[in-house]
Amino acid sequence: MVSQKEAKDLANYLARAINPVSIVMFGSVAKEGKGEDLDLLIVTEDKDKSLKELDAEVRRLLRPFYKDFAIDPFILPLTLVKEYFLKGSPFLRLIQREGRSLYMKDSVNQWLKQAKEDLSVAEYLIKGGYYRGACYHAQQAIEKALKASLIQKGWELEKTYSIERLIALAEEYKVSPGIAEDDAIFIDSIYRGRYPAEEGLIPSGEPSKEDALKAMRIASGSIRNLFPKR
Repeated sequence: MVSQKEAKDLANYLARAINPVSIVMFGSVAKEGKGEDLDLLIVTEDKDKSLKELDAEVRRLLRPFYKDFAIDPFILPLTLVKEYFLKGSPFLRLIQREGRSLYMKDSVNQWLKQAKEDLSVAEYLIKGGYYRGACYHAQQAIEKALKASLIQKGWELEKTYSIERLIALAEEYKVSPGIAEDDAIFIDSIYRGRYPAEEGLIPSGEPSKEDALKAMRIASGSIRNLFPKR
């Protein structure tokens, strides 16, 4: 039987040994917190080594752990992960839905970079009149910036999309995103109403230009508060 703590310890060991891009667990341990075996997706930098060589290296490193529990590692270089994901790989889509991140290289900068990209996308969509999409990307910018700041404080990433939840966590870690309670509720209502079937969850119905601009102002302000020097 393997626990999430044991999975995390193993991931840290691999991270020190091979410096991967990311390590994600999936399967029973990710979903239930424990299981008979540990399924891992290990994403590596694009190197001169072949997949066969990478697989052999990882399995050699994992050998000391096999006496405690079974491990099923899948090793892929980053370019192949991107290629397969764009092709709609069911395996990678499943991991995206159900997986849990154990390690991400340079994770704070990666989350912050994505937050800023989402903010730029929101601005672009507002100019084109796509206000629902702009609101969604503004919410994503806030979510990712909050996660970046929490990870920087030692928080262990969890799968949540609620801004109110992340703000509550931020208070515990003494992080100040500068988002008023009403603004957090507004942003979360936008996320819940992102699909046409859920129209009406946003207080004013379909988001207006004013809603989109408000969402973007909240997002840009929170990023400035969380990372004033970045």
